[in-house]
Amino acid sequence: MRCRLADSRSFRSDQRASVLVTALIFATVIGISLTSYLSLSRSSLAIAQRGLYLNAAIDLAEVGIEQGLWALNATEDGDATAWNGWSTAGSNASRKFNSFNYGGGVTGEVNVFVGNYNSTPPYVIAKSTITLQDKSEINRWIRITTASRSLFAHGLTARDTITASGGAWVDSWKSDPDNDPSTPAIPWSSGVALDNGSIATASTATPAISLGSADIYGTAAVGASSSAGLAMSWGGQVGPRGMSISGPYNVAPGVLGMSFSATFEPVTVPTGATVTSPYVLPRSVSGPPWYLSTETIGTAGSSTYLQMDKITVEGAATLTIDGDVTFYLPPSSIETVKVAGSGRIELAPGASLKIYTPGDINISGAGIANSAAPENVQIWSNRNGSSGQSISLSGSGGLGAIVYAPDADLTLPGSTDFAGAAVVNSAVLSGSGAFHYDESLKNFGSGGSITVDSYEELDTPAKRAPYISDLTF
Repeated sequence: MRCRLADSRSFRSDQRASVLVTALIFATVIGISLTSYLSLSRSSLAIAQRGLYLNAAIDLAEVGIEQGLWALNATEDGDATAWNGWSTAGSNASRKFNSFNYGGGVTGEVNVFVGNYNSTPPYVIAKSTITLQDKSEINRWIRITTASRSLFAHGLTARDTITASGGAWVDSWKSDPDNDPSTPAIPWSSGVALDNGSIATASTATPAISLGSADIYGTAAVGASSSAGLAMSWGGQVGPRGMSISGPYNVAPGVLGMSFSATFEPVTVPTGATVTSPYVLPRSVSGPPWYLSTETIGTAGSSTYLQMDKITVEGAATLTIDGDVTFYLPPSSIETVKVAGSGRIELAPGASLKIYTPGDINISGAGIANSAAPENVQIWSNRNGSSGQSISLSGSGGLGAIVYAPDADLTLPGSTDFAGAAVVNSAVLSGSGAFHYDESLKNFGSGGSITVDSYEELDTPAKRAPYISDLTF
């Protein structure tokens, strides 16, 4: 009997030991699980916190961009205090904005660099830094290019594509460098040429700009969000004269803008035109001199507004424009303006010419002679969304003008020469055709305010590298 009692006690002891071991195992598992859960929770919290401050960092960088834009626009408005608090050197300005407090020991600051703040075109770079509780940092970098709120903030703007080849080239100059319209305009020449020519397309095609071996002495902007929006072959360039040329893709740092967009406004034709028959020069007349090869339309000091189907000046004829003359040529299915042979249209001193037409324009021969500012000759297309218009220069035709024709295809072949600014559907430059952007037009039709032209986050070391020294202060 005593032996069975001992065995019973031993069995109960083994049971308690088993329960204890099981409980210890469960406790260990729970402890490990709880530790893992707490670790996962901490990791999730850290990831959520980092995501929060990554977004905060981009917001802070955009605050810096806004500060730069404000100073640029204040300068345009004549505010002499616009750059107070900034450090300026040459044409650049920089400033640090700090004391941003996000609570919990998290702080922020943003370094802002404005390039070309007192010239054209300015650009703004912002680098934000958010310092977390553990002293680690989050950085976001943004770069924007700017443009005037103007129809002609760029020399050549296309809704669709820009194609150049051969020895075609683009540069710039200022017809009114003293900003005084009462002084004589300065025509383009190699002696006043500048490297601020600019081309831009709103198309997101890759590529939308194909330069071949053409030279853009200035900048380019594409609608695509990457550099694939620009294609180039051997010998071509985008950047200043004298830059190093090697390989098939020569783009200077900071001259290619991306994510460019534009609004193409419809054109309203003014009312009140006097309707007349199509105009042809030279032509036979019913009395002496029997054959008319020279004629003047308009009178100095007055305005003339005529509506007709077509204007043709060819042979050796010369049509002189005097005073302020406006033509409205309403047909959209014919060639409404033709200058051919050695014919020419020329402006008398102080004269201006405006042409409104949805029809085709073909200028060759001696072209339209305009020794005044390009804005004294204006071509406006009222196609307003209907494609198919063409505007072409040929032979050695020259044109000093502004062209606003978002539905037209512009062709500048051979040795043609365009001076001014243009907004078109597409553009083709070939041969040795030249396009000279008149920088004095950058505020045409605007109050001079500055807006964002292209926006890019610099999210790789390669993109940031050109600007590290600019933002280290």
